[in-house]
Amino acid sequence: MSMSMERLSGVLEQPQLSATAGASALEGYVVRRNEVPRSAPTPTLPTEADAETDKPVLLYRDTNAWCPYCERVTFALAEKDVPYDSVLIDLRAKPAWYKEIVPTELTPAAKINGELVWESMDILQRLEREFTEIPLLPSDSLRDEAEAVMGKAETLSGAGFRFIAGGSLATRPDDEKPGPASDDQLAEMRSAFEEHLAEFEQQLAKHEGPFLLGEFSLVDIVYAPAMERLAANLPVMRGFRLRDHPDYPHTAAWFQALDARPAYQKVKSDDTTHNLVFRKIFGVPLAATPAGSPAQAAARREAAAKIAANRTAIVYDLLKNSGIVRGRSNQYGNTLRAVNGYPMEPSPAAVAAVEYALRRLCSWLLHGTTGPRHPDLEAAALGSAALVFFAGRASSPRDLSAAACSELREGCWQLLKDMY
Repeated sequence: MSMSMERLSGVLEQPQLSATAGASALEGYVVRRNEVPRSAPTPTLPTEADAETDKPVLLYRDTNAWCPYCERVTFALAEKDVPYDSVLIDLRAKPAWYKEIVPTELTPAAKINGELVWESMDILQRLEREFTEIPLLPSDSLRDEAEAVMGKAETLSGAGFRFIAGGSLATRPDDEKPGPASDDQLAEMRSAFEEHLAEFEQQLAKHEGPFLLGEFSLVDIVYAPAMERLAANLPVMRGFRLRDHPDYPHTAAWFQALDARPAYQKVKSDDTTHNLVFRKIFGVPLAATPAGSPAQAAARREAAAKIAANRTAIVYDLLKNSGIVRGRSNQYGNTLRAVNGYPMEPSPAAVAAVEYALRRLCSWLLHGTTGPRHPDLEAAALGSAALVFFAGRASSPRDLSAAACSELREGCWQLLKDMY
């Protein structure tokens, strides 16, 4: 047996995988063959107009589970421990029957004890009235305050997303073509967002306890999905850290308390997913990642200079030793053509794809920004594979200093986050 096959023999076969993972890992999930998502929390019904359930709630939600308003509802259902089924609606191709029964044509909508309700806030209020065993709204003494604070949620999130998206969501004069926001416009957007964030911080400081009314309530559920997305997007797109910002300590404590709730862990997403989705929708690039010290800047310059000086050998090494494109029959061809067993020059398309990835890497090292993504998906895939290999291939002190090697690897990981 070859060395490579010996290594592969230690990989679990499919029956071993299933047995080792265990059925308990799938508790509460159903696998949906040939549908998106492939698995879904809570049992789901076919996407049909006459879908029926024996549970008190039938939720209509988006297929990809990205909708923040749907997350509000699933968070509340989990906290209140209300059984429900769901029907998944493709927001890019909504069924005609759904548009007929839901006037807004948006998700979420829900049949609650047989009656159809839409708009997330209306659904949340109806759930509170119908299922009283686990209340999420406070006593009468705080009810007016709860309603007032919930009424400001969209203002805060709207200001935050305008700041993140810049030109994509910026308001412009009718005679001005949309485009990237200027530095002055971005400063105004940041100021507006920080003003609303300061109100959020002050609200948290009013009561004992980490939540908006002190104790956890529906108010926190209303804010959680948007704040979750802002906390993911702001650091990588605007260099603004929300979860641990020193000016907003109560907000940081709120995030920590929220993460400790089991119901929230069931419905929340992760930061990388939020950033991929937001960049895909609005095309916002990663924020610049400036060097934190003169020594770090010098290490980055060293890495970039050595890549540039040794470019041809690096490209060839990445293509030869990673084995990522051998034998392909597309435009890259047999990337490493051979004569009598001796490798010749790589194909021009493969070289160009890897060189472009290295140019983006050097841009990050020198300027803290990655530059435009490659428009060709196969070239982007080839560049991604090359960067993964490069991050493990680079060695110190053989190739560059320890500090420069660390910065090179960090640059590779930053680019991989922004490759598609």
